Amino acid sequence: MCILSFETTGQLGSAALATKGGSVKQLFTSGRMDHLKELMPMAKRLLDEEGISPSDLDAVAVSKGPGSFTGIRIGVTSARAFAQAAGKKCIAVSSLDIFRQKASAERKAAVIFNARRGQVYGAVFDNDGSDILAPGTYMLTDVLEAVKDFDDAVFFGDGVDAYGAELEGYKAADASERYQTAEMVAREALRLLAEGKTLDYEDVMPDYMRRAEAEVKLEDGSLQKMREAKLAKFRLR
Repeated sequence: MCILSFETTGQLGSAALATKGGSVKQLFTSGRMDHLKELMPMAKRLLDEEGISPSDLDAVAVSKGPGSFTGIRIGVTSARAFAQAAGKKCIAVSSLDIFRQKASAERKAAVIFNARRGQVYGAVFDNDGSDILAPGTYMLTDVLEAVKDFDDAVFFGDGVDAYGAELEGYKAADASERYQTAEMVAREALRLLAEGKTLDYEDVMPDYMRRAEAEVKLEDGSLQKMREAKLAKFRLR
């Protein structure tokens, strides 16, 4: 099996190539939120270095979210475009589910992505990778409640950085393995491919888990009120 994978839901983007021999090679963007500029060049470099053409791929995998709204859009659009051009199937992977790989006999995996205002996209996985708290949108306090009786829970995700004070006394994964990567996407995609769980490129959709703040404000009228208030201030000058 040979899968090209994209992960763009976090601040650092990555691309990975899982080859038939079982190895996974991975590249990261050089800066934060450089996904749009660097993702496709990284994909080309991975294929060129392994001597693989797009037609040799079995599928193109992508992390569909949740996470950065902009990052999700870039990753999903890139994967769809690449798969369409290469005539390949897609595999869509949850950016929370891939952290099941971090659970082991020695630790439970609690993953939190910062959704602001005390909210997180989160999940807690037992030692065998099963759900203690199913992936979803929560208050941070909900996740802390889910792990309060466990001394082997380790926290992953950028929520560790955002909520450092609130996580005092809890175990946090080292930065080298704390965040979602294309390698994790590739390993999950290999499992799904073996189960025949592929999609046509047009069926791959983002999973934001909640609407963007601007959309909510537009619907409830607060965005219009903000604009009117700014205009009023301008007129008074």
